[in-house]
Amino acid sequence: MTQIVDAKTDPTASAPTTALPLYVDLDHTLVRTDVAQEMLIRSAKSPVALWRALKATLQQGFSGLKSALAQEVPLRADLLPYNGAVLDHIAAARAAGRPVILATAADQHVAEAVAAHLGVFDEIIASSPGSNLKGAAKLAAIQAHCDNGPFEYLGDSRADMPIWQAATARGFAKAPKEAQHWLDEATLQPTATGSTARALLKAMRPHQWAKNALLFLPLIFAHLYTDGASLMAAALGFLAFSLCASAVYLLNDLLDVDSDRAHATKCNRPFAAGTLRPFTGLAASTGLFALALIFGALIGPLFLAILITYVTLTKAYSLWLKQYSTIDVVVLALLYTVRIIAGAAAIMVMPSPWLLTFSLFFFLSLAYMKRYIELSRLIAAEAQADERLPARNYYSGDITVVQTFGIANGALSLLTLAEYVNSDTVKERYLTPEFLWLLLPVMMFWTYRSWMWANRDQIGDDPVVFALRDQISRISVAAMLAIVLLARYVDLRGFGG
Repeated sequence: MTQIVDAKTDPTASAPTTALPLYVDLDHTLVRTDVAQEMLIRSAKSPVALWRALKATLQQGFSGLKSALAQEVPLRADLLPYNGAVLDHIAAARAAGRPVILATAADQHVAEAVAAHLGVFDEIIASSPGSNLKGAAKLAAIQAHCDNGPFEYLGDSRADMPIWQAATARGFAKAPKEAQHWLDEATLQPTATGSTARALLKAMRPHQWAKNALLFLPLIFAHLYTDGASLMAAALGFLAFSLCASAVYLLNDLLDVDSDRAHATKCNRPFAAGTLRPFTGLAASTGLFALALIFGALIGPLFLAILITYVTLTKAYSLWLKQYSTIDVVVLALLYTVRIIAGAAAIMVMPSPWLLTFSLFFFLSLAYMKRYIELSRLIAAEAQADERLPARNYYSGDITVVQTFGIANGALSLLTLAEYVNSDTVKERYLTPEFLWLLLPVMMFWTYRSWMWANRDQIGDDPVVFALRDQISRISVAAMLAIVLLARYVDLRGFGG
């Protein structure tokens, strides 16, 4: 289908038809991603939209699917990751008085949105219900449009081979093996985008796996770290949670790609930047989740049930619960505490109620710290008193309450630790339980230092990630582990009068 789209007040918009027309593909050429794949994955947020898309596929094939997605899933054309080299090539063609046409297998509504945003196309050729303009079908549409005359085509995939063969001039955003012999005379050379494996690894965020070290806490406090079977079970549990976490990160990034693109730093994530194909990420997420379930089943049914509960709670948070104030921070604290419960299930011990209580208060404090940082930056951006955090039910005027709740929960975690150190459980398990009192000043230092740094905006986006990367935090953790081991194995009862 061809439709006239006025270019933005540019004198070349009425270029003579005798100039060599330039036809530009959309997916992975003009933009670095596949718009239809993104929209299909994001339709999972709405069961109704997903059902309508699947129904349209059965009735009209891929063209019907694309049309349904274009109507059901919002598209932010202004946020798409455009290929700068292709935009420069288009600008040069327009400056030379050549007509530029967007020729894409994407749906007409998607093409219109992109063309309207950029304002650099004279016309568009796009798919419509019953007509999927890909490969030979796109070539036929292009030849009909230019009356079988000469033309230049910019594309990226094997599906474009018949169009390149018929073209007078050829440009490549990417060049498949079959098109390598045309590169020497190409009007546009493909730009290096990095390996898919590297982009996938980045999207999996393996540095975040350190959070799953919480699974080892029950092993440490039950003093089973010298038992080979328990150590292996805890390690396998750590791997299962880590693979599961990466699967969730991949899926969340796919579902939240628009909000990531609007963010100052998250726009560099692989899906947001278009360096990783959406379906590649979806396949990887599915595979990682399957592996996590297999490892979980090997540990035992109880651990597997906790792992599935963790995933369910994570997805509920990502899709709905994070929009509700107070509920969101409680759920974040629970997600960390569930890891401790899973660690206890892996080695078949009862989780310590002291440890669970401490964990809830401590991670609730960090969750409030995260919201406090976000509100501080909102206020620093000269927001109004009633300005709301994006996708969160917090307002800039809530910052004092959020800070108070965060510090109060941090103090409650310290109180819980003090009660634990003075409990009968400690006296039974440690040779010199008095050593454990040294945990309190270390935890006091770390907790109040972190809140002081949060007040100075020196924590970053995530307090837990800060703790993992901060040298002082790592020293504090090492000191606390040393204190626990001293209390367990060093007996001072024989000293003194």
